[in-house]
Amino acid sequence: MSAKFSGEWTQDNQSLISKLNQLTLLVEKEFDIDISIDKMLAELSYRELVISELSQLAHIEVNDIITWLTLSENKAVALEQIKQSSTLKPSYLVLMLSFLLVLAGSFYWFTKLNITEPQQAPAVIKVANKPVEKINNTTVSERLSTEAQKTNTKAKNAITNESETVFRLHGSNTIGEKLAPMLLEGFLKQRGVTEMDWQQNAPLERTLHYQENGKAFAIELKAHGSSTGFASLNQGIADIGMSSRRIKSKETTALLSKVGDLNKLGNEHIIGLDGLAVIVNQNNAVKQLSNETLAKIFSGEINNWSQIGGAELPIKLFARDPLSGTWDTFKNLVLKKYNKKLSAQAMRFESSSELSSLVSQNEGAIGFIGLNYVLHNKAIAISESKETGAIFPTRFTISTEDYALARRLYFYTPTSATTIVKDFAQYSLSTSGQEIVATAGLISQNIKLEQVYPLAKAPKKYKDYAETAKRLSLNFRFDYATKDLDNKGKRDLQRLVEFMEEHQSRRVVLMGFSDSIGAKTKNNQLSLKRAKSVELALTSRGIPVLAVEAMGEALPIANNNTEAGRKRNRRVELWLL
Repeated sequence: MSAKFSGEWTQDNQSLISKLNQLTLLVEKEFDIDISIDKMLAELSYRELVISELSQLAHIEVNDIITWLTLSENKAVALEQIKQSSTLKPSYLVLMLSFLLVLAGSFYWFTKLNITEPQQAPAVIKVANKPVEKINNTTVSERLSTEAQKTNTKAKNAITNESETVFRLHGSNTIGEKLAPMLLEGFLKQRGVTEMDWQQNAPLERTLHYQENGKAFAIELKAHGSSTGFASLNQGIADIGMSSRRIKSKETTALLSKVGDLNKLGNEHIIGLDGLAVIVNQNNAVKQLSNETLAKIFSGEINNWSQIGGAELPIKLFARDPLSGTWDTFKNLVLKKYNKKLSAQAMRFESSSELSSLVSQNEGAIGFIGLNYVLHNKAIAISESKETGAIFPTRFTISTEDYALARRLYFYTPTSATTIVKDFAQYSLSTSGQEIVATAGLISQNIKLEQVYPLAKAPKKYKDYAETAKRLSLNFRFDYATKDLDNKGKRDLQRLVEFMEEHQSRRVVLMGFSDSIGAKTKNNQLSLKRAKSVELALTSRGIPVLAVEAMGEALPIANNNTEAGRKRNRRVELWLL
């Protein structure tokens, strides 16, 4: 590894630029993470965030580059100090050496005299009021205070070292910031635990200590982003990976020999739904955007609200950090679809709450966030293509996954997971666990009924049912190129059985839909086949089905020009009479 980096983050430092280019290409290839070299050079806070987060991926080549960057910078500082010290005159060196010898001798005799004395608390050192340099909006004194808190935390950890860590959750901040703590508390209360206490170890890291049957236990929670969850599973330092995106095929392959196939029903747990809300300030007049326009905004091609019918105001971009599942979802559902990259002018945030708060304070701002973090902002309607209408993110449109930026939230557990880990995952999927999901501001998978009004472009049959029936808050979808339900659909079958036990006098109507690829007649037949496969699954569980309707390629909710869009259009809706 070259040591030519001088410690100067400048554009003309060729060895540095070379290493940053290597790093950028590497993390984009391995983790689909985009890094702005310009922002690395210009912004200390961004640079520190990237280096901190990438170091947690535990990737050998990435770590080598990070080590080169950090050690070389420190080495440059040390060399500069040596250079300065070498300019001292010999007489000064003699005086300094004499002073150090006297100081050392005094320290020796002081320790000899006090060796048998009781140890006293260290004196408090007062620092005169002076201007202090700010690093990443944090003063040096604040950082020293933080270090002191870390020392105290370590002391507290020593006290709780007797606690047995029963399992560890790493990954998504969307899940880990609010939902996971609430699920853990609910799970323990269900087990009869009454004594529990959260201990904050570091930003986005905490430990839940509790007493059960007279013994002390602990659960570790780290929420640095979805990618870190899979990295931690790979390293064996986590028992549950939290993710706000589905695991990628290369991650599944890399983890297969260590934790089993994470695509399987027993290892992949869809714990709730979330809508990636696009938020603007409440004073912004813009109400809806197409996916393509959204991509142009976040890539910087559209940079003033007046270009899309808004006020004469520069657009200020706010985005989640490179390791978050929220960012990964937005990148894949919006930017990559139109071959765009996030503008270097976008501000990046690890905290969803902080991003939302700043949008509410800036009338030119736009950001993307989980639905439960809209807070004091306005969520705008999104249309996926010219053929689809703009849909607002609501609990119903997200639970049916009709909304263009709806996404699923996941727990991933190894096949060899302990009983308590599997119990916790099962609790999260249960009716009680899903009630907590709703309380946390996310979308529960507990089934609800919704009155749906007739749509102008809908077939007559659809309009007739809309006038007399209510729609259930779920759709059944299928694995690629099969009639097999996906993992969510398999879990939803059991939820539907429980729901129908409470609505025994009602009857189900199934409506099948297809994508628009191919002849209309064939698509109509395919939509009927999928609806019939759901009918078979329901009737075999004792759920009566009144009618099965084929809607073909009518009412697309997604773009038929992409595979992801076609998959969302291939669905079976459930209605209740």
